[in-house]
Amino acid sequence: MKNIQKSSLIIFFLLAFLAGVALANFFVLPIIYLVIILIVGFFLALRFRKNKKVILNILIILGALIGMLRFELARHEANQSDLDYYNDIEQRVSVTGIIAEEPDRRADHAKYTLEVSELKVDGQVKVVEGRILIKISKLPEYFYGDELQLTGNLQTPFEEEEFSYRDYLARYDIYSVMYRPRAWKISADHGSMFFKLLYDFKKTFEDKINQVFPEPQASFMAGLLIGSRKGIPPDITEEFNITGLTHIVAISGYNIALVIALVTGFFGSLVPRKWQFPLAGIFVVSFTLLVGANAAVVRAAIMGLLAFYALTVGRQYHVSLALVMTASVMIFWNSQILINDVSFQLSFAAVAGLMYVSPIFEKWAQKIPDKFAIRESLIMTMSAQVTAVPLIVFYFARLSLVAPLANVLVAPAIPLAMLLGFIATAIGFVFLPLGILIGFGAHILLSYILWVAKTLAYVPLASLEVGWFSVGVAVIYYAGLIFVLARRKLKEP
Repeated sequence: MKNIQKSSLIIFFLLAFLAGVALANFFVLPIIYLVIILIVGFFLALRFRKNKKVILNILIILGALIGMLRFELARHEANQSDLDYYNDIEQRVSVTGIIAEEPDRRADHAKYTLEVSELKVDGQVKVVEGRILIKISKLPEYFYGDELQLTGNLQTPFEEEEFSYRDYLARYDIYSVMYRPRAWKISADHGSMFFKLLYDFKKTFEDKINQVFPEPQASFMAGLLIGSRKGIPPDITEEFNITGLTHIVAISGYNIALVIALVTGFFGSLVPRKWQFPLAGIFVVSFTLLVGANAAVVRAAIMGLLAFYALTVGRQYHVSLALVMTASVMIFWNSQILINDVSFQLSFAAVAGLMYVSPIFEKWAQKIPDKFAIRESLIMTMSAQVTAVPLIVFYFARLSLVAPLANVLVAPAIPLAMLLGFIATAIGFVFLPLGILIGFGAHILLSYILWVAKTLAYVPLASLEVGWFSVGVAVIYYAGLIFVLARRKLKEP
């Protein structure tokens, strides 16, 4: 009982920290005031350390203040050594930097993130630091670790009433953009060898997918396996948006859940229960490395494994602590992601659904066959939908009325399609004809999923524009959901 009480104090403290970071996005409080209040609160905590009710209130206040202080310390204020200090000046500038992230190549253009070290303006060379996102033509191709020189207009990312590209890029420490600059390569091989090999392998893997599968199945499989959506035709993307299936081609907690479902479905009867979590961990880490190991995927992997651990050992309370602690550490590392990173919010919501809503669906799904992880996929899909859909509606002002049906229809096919697709692609490296033959089964499943999306997308009122779903409505929904889940928990023996 004593340990549980300590865990409760930690959870409340961390939740208050998250709330403080959120509040600091909207309210500015001078750092000196925050420090003074924190010092006073610390001494009060020492004074009343034996009174648990008082300590709880003090910890909540301290957590919120620390969250606000963390955000204020991370608030970006440009000076002359920062690249974005020179944003929006009339003169064209020249910058030199190294490609620091995986290139984002699209059908008609490419985007590169550069770590800038030097800027030339008005004939003067200045040593600066900062990241810049550039959009240039698809050819010639540049690669991770290449050093480029750019000439163009340095701009601040745009801000609109409904969307702030500036805040969106700020979570990656990017405060400057250049559109269609003149670019030329100076040198190569400046990046980390690990990430260079990782990105090269990912590109090679995607090229092999394109050899094994025809279009549009190839682009769809690339989305499923490695989160690459650049080749998916616009009409299919829109059909996925209408039917609420976009998440299956965006690496997130959902994809991690599918990997875990595959492991438990195909190896559950072969290994003892205590080994299922380590085995799932190996597959999830391998999958994370395969898709590029960017921050969003790492976050989804951590949260997904925590949720699976909760289901495996049945210790939801302590895994709740681990989940909140993981989110707090991530936000302490990068305070921008709590408010400005939709993928973080969706991942957190999806994992919360897997942890707290899935037990309800497990009771309802007992009669569903458990072959090929069908039952597990359905449970995970519907659990994630309950907690994530309101966020999707809030951010994208669209409610898919056919999403539950679409997800139920395609959920059993996705794990098997991913498995066959991965095997077919892997074998394709050794003997392409055999890879194509094995891939035929995945091709049928992919075609079925695309058919479901296309058919349901043309159902009358399949998707509704929802402009009234405000922050208040979202708060009421989640408050009601928390109340229902808490009440159910209290009724359990």
